[in-house]
This record gives sequence, structure tokens and C-alpha cells, in this order.
Amino acid sequence: MTPATQTKILRVLQSRTFERVGGNASIGADVRVIAATNKPLEQAVAAGQFRDDLFYRLHGVRIHMPPLRDRQGDIPLLIKYILSKVGREQQREPKSIASNAVKALERYHWPGNVRELESVLRHVMVVSQGDVMLLKDVPAEITGETSPAGPSLSVSSAIGEGAVSDIAGLARQLFQWARREPKLKIIPAIERELVIQALKETNGNQVHAAKILGITRATLRKRLEKFGIQRELSIK
Repeated sequence: MTPATQTKILRVLQSRTFERVGGNASIGADVRVIAATNKPLEQAVAAGQFRDDLFYRLHGVRIHMPPLRDRQGDIPLLIKYILSKVGREQQREPKSIASNAVKALERYHWPGNVRELESVLRHVMVVSQGDVMLLKDVPAEITGETSPAGPSLSVSSAIGEGAVSDIAGLARQLFQWARREPKLKIIPAIERELVIQALKETNGNQVHAAKILGITRATLRKRLEKFGIQRELSIK
């Protein structure tokens, strides 16, 4: 929150009243507030970036949620929940998943936490051929294995190995791969890989990554949210 927004929120919490935009009447707010953050607010307070009085107003019952990599026992339950959720959205019976595929998901470090897990599961549901999602359907970057089913989506590795020397050639190669996997949405898949690669190349610097990709930082952040790439990055 900007300092101005922090001031407004603090006033609402203290007075339990607010005014609508363009209005003059004070309206009572009988609510309970649940606030969430992935930032160390104590450090933000010390640096003068977050109001200490607002911090102590919000600091009632505090619950620390460890990252997904530190609670791998939750992954099977989350998989079951996400598959049921998607099944309800699509009005169909949820797909099941093979045990070795679950084990592979449990071994991954999940820098994007639950959002990344959901994004990966949605991808696996699209590319899987039957009612059971198999280990081969899980993306290679999750399993750590090289997929024999087709060329990698890694642009840098393809060019580095001399397989493709120009953008048009790369596009032709990816198009042939997409024709063999008609259920996969090729443009979002490539876009996600480009975003991940740019962040890796810049050590998580979103400003530099956006510049490499030829987009604004705001657009990059929208892509991070869209694809569930919520990494704990150091913003420079």
C-alpha cells in the first residue's frame, strides 16, 4: 500500500467509519479484517515504508504460513482439492492422478507456491490423454527429466545448440511441436517459459526481465499472476 492508502486504512480501523467517494455521510464499518502479505513488515516499518501504527493495528492474531516447499505433506490434499475444483468448473468428473506423478510434484520446490501448483495441474489436465494424469504428462521442469515427446520450450537452449538460428526457424519448430500436441495451448505455454527464462537470466530482477521481453514491468507482473509464477524475488 502507498503511504496515502495506509493512512486511509488506519483511519477506518481507528474510527470504524468511512465515506464513499463523492459522499459526505460517514458510514459505520462493523467488520473483521484479515490482512495477508509476503513481505517482512517489521523490516518495512524499520525502513519507514510501512506505518508502525497501522502495523500494530493489524497485528492481532498472527498466522505464519510456510511456503509450500516446507509443507510437502499438504501437496496430495491440495492436488485433490484443485482437481475437484476444476471438475466443478468444467461440470465433469475430476481426473485422477498416478501416484508416481504425485511423488514428482511432492519433490518439486514450488517457488510459486499453491498458485504455481494449480497452474501446473491445469496444464497436466490439458495434455493428458485419458482420465488418469500420468508422470509423462507433468512438465519436464517439474520432474527434472528431459521429455522425449517433443522439442523443449527453452528458447535459449534451442538456439545455443544450433538447432534454430533465427526466429522464423524457431517458430516453425514450435509449430510442428504444437501440431503433435493439439490440446496444448502453445502461445500461453511459450509465453510462460519466456517469462521464467527472463527472470532466471536476470536473477529475479523484474525491471531487467521486462526490458529483455520488451514489455513494461506492470505487464510482467500481470503475467506472473496469470501463469502462477509467484516467486520470492528481490526487486532491484
